[in-house]
Amino acid sequence: MFKKGQVSNPNGKPKSYKIPTPYNRKFAMAKAQAKFRKEEWAFTPEEWYKFWLDSGVIEHMGKEVHQYCMVRLDPIESWSINNCIIVKRRTHFRKQLYENVHNYPKTDWEEKHDIRK
Repeated sequence: MFKKGQVSNPNGKPKSYKIPTPYNRKFAMAKAQAKFRKEEWAFTPEEWYKFWLDSGVIEHMGKEVHQYCMVRLDPIESWSINNCIIVKRRTHFRKQLYENVHNYPKTDWEEKHDIRK
Protein backbone atom coordinates (compact mmCIF):
# COMPACT_ATOMS: atom_id res chain seq x y z
CA MET A 1 0.00 0.00 0.00
CA PHE A 2 1.26 3.45 -0.91
CA LYS A 3 1.53 6.25 1.61
CA LYS A 4 1.90 9.90 0.77
CA GLY A 5 5.56 10.92 0.57
CA GLN A 6 6.94 7.38 0.12
CA VAL A 7 8.63 6.25 -3.04
CA SER A 8 8.04 2.72 -4.21
CA ASN A 9 10.60 0.61 -6.00
CA PRO A 10 8.50 -2.10 -7.68
CA ASN A 11 11.38 -3.93 -9.36
CA GLY A 12 13.42 -4.19 -6.19
CA LYS A 13 16.39 -2.43 -7.77
CA PRO A 14 18.86 -0.80 -5.39
CA LYS A 15 19.07 3.02 -5.25
CA SER A 16 21.10 4.48 -8.07
CA TYR A 17 23.07 6.81 -5.83
CA LYS A 18 24.37 6.38 -2.32
CA ILE A 19 22.98 9.62 -0.94
CA PRO A 20 19.86 10.11 1.20
CA THR A 21 16.55 9.35 -0.50
CA PRO A 22 15.00 12.73 -1.28
CA TYR A 23 18.31 14.02 -2.62
CA ASN A 24 19.17 11.10 -4.90
CA ARG A 25 16.10 11.99 -6.99
CA LYS A 26 17.01 15.69 -7.00
CA PHE A 27 20.54 14.82 -8.10
CA ALA A 28 19.20 12.61 -10.91
CA MET A 29 16.84 15.37 -12.05
CA ALA A 30 19.59 18.00 -12.03
CA LYS A 31 21.91 15.72 -14.00
CA ALA A 32 19.14 14.88 -16.49
CA GLN A 33 18.32 18.57 -16.95
CA ALA A 34 21.96 19.34 -17.70
CA LYS A 35 22.05 16.49 -20.21
CA PHE A 36 18.83 17.77 -21.83
CA ARG A 37 20.40 21.22 -22.25
CA LYS A 38 23.58 19.59 -23.60
CA GLU A 39 25.69 20.87 -20.70
CA GLU A 40 28.58 18.95 -19.20
CA TRP A 41 28.08 17.45 -15.73
CA ALA A 42 31.12 16.72 -13.57
CA PHE A 43 29.50 16.24 -10.15
CA THR A 44 29.44 12.84 -8.53
CA PRO A 45 26.40 12.22 -6.31
CA GLU A 46 28.54 12.47 -3.18
CA GLU A 47 30.21 15.72 -4.28
CA TRP A 48 26.86 17.27 -5.21
CA TYR A 49 25.29 16.26 -1.88
CA LYS A 50 28.27 17.55 0.14
CA PHE A 51 28.21 20.83 -1.86
CA TRP A 52 24.58 21.39 -0.87
CA LEU A 53 25.05 20.09 2.68
CA ASP A 54 27.98 22.47 3.29
CA SER A 55 25.84 25.38 2.07
CA GLY A 56 23.52 25.00 5.05
CA VAL A 57 20.42 25.48 2.88
CA ILE A 58 19.99 21.95 1.50
CA GLU A 59 16.48 21.72 2.96
CA HIS A 60 15.54 24.93 1.11
CA MET A 61 16.65 23.78 -2.35
CA GLY A 62 13.83 24.15 -4.86
CA LYS A 63 11.97 25.99 -7.58
CA GLU A 64 10.05 28.53 -5.50
CA VAL A 65 11.11 32.18 -5.35
CA HIS A 66 12.05 31.98 -1.65
CA GLN A 67 14.27 28.90 -2.13
CA TYR A 68 17.84 28.37 -3.40
CA CYS A 69 19.37 27.11 -6.64
CA MET A 70 22.77 26.24 -8.05
CA VAL A 71 24.22 28.34 -10.88
CA ARG A 72 27.43 28.18 -12.87
CA LEU A 73 30.04 30.93 -12.63
CA ASP A 74 31.15 30.31 -16.22
CA PRO A 75 28.31 29.10 -18.47
CA ILE A 76 30.75 27.42 -20.84
CA GLU A 77 32.38 25.25 -18.16
CA SER A 78 30.81 22.08 -16.80
CA TRP A 79 28.66 21.77 -13.67
CA SER A 80 31.35 21.11 -11.06
CA ILE A 81 32.48 22.11 -7.57
CA ASN A 82 34.88 24.73 -8.94
CA ASN A 83 32.32 26.32 -11.27
CA CYS A 84 29.10 26.43 -9.20
CA ILE A 85 27.68 28.62 -6.49
CA ILE A 86 24.38 28.56 -4.62
CA VAL A 87 22.19 31.67 -4.86
CA LYS A 88 18.73 32.71 -3.79
CA ARG A 89 16.15 32.10 -6.49
CA ARG A 90 14.95 35.68 -6.02
CA THR A 91 18.44 36.92 -6.94
CA HIS A 92 18.47 34.60 -9.95
CA PHE A 93 15.05 35.87 -11.13
CA ARG A 94 16.13 39.49 -10.64
CA LYS A 95 19.26 38.96 -12.76
CA GLN A 96 17.22 37.23 -15.49
CA LEU A 97 14.64 40.05 -15.48
CA TYR A 98 17.19 42.83 -15.78
CA GLU A 99 19.16 41.10 -18.53
CA ASN A 100 16.26 39.74 -20.60
CA VAL A 101 13.46 42.27 -20.12
CA HIS A 102 15.16 45.54 -19.23
CA ASN A 103 18.08 44.95 -21.63
CA TYR A 104 20.83 45.40 -19.07
CA PRO A 105 24.17 44.01 -20.27
CA LYS A 106 24.60 40.31 -19.50
CA THR A 107 27.04 39.56 -16.69
CA ASP A 108 28.43 36.34 -15.29
CA TRP A 109 27.83 35.22 -11.73
CA GLU A 110 30.59 36.03 -9.26
CA GLU A 111 31.76 34.56 -5.97
CA LYS A 112 30.22 37.52 -4.13
CA HIS A 113 26.75 36.19 -5.01
CA ASP A 114 27.44 32.85 -3.29
CA ILE A 115 25.50 32.31 -0.06
CA ARG A 116 28.16 29.87 1.21
CA LYS A 117 30.77 32.59 1.93
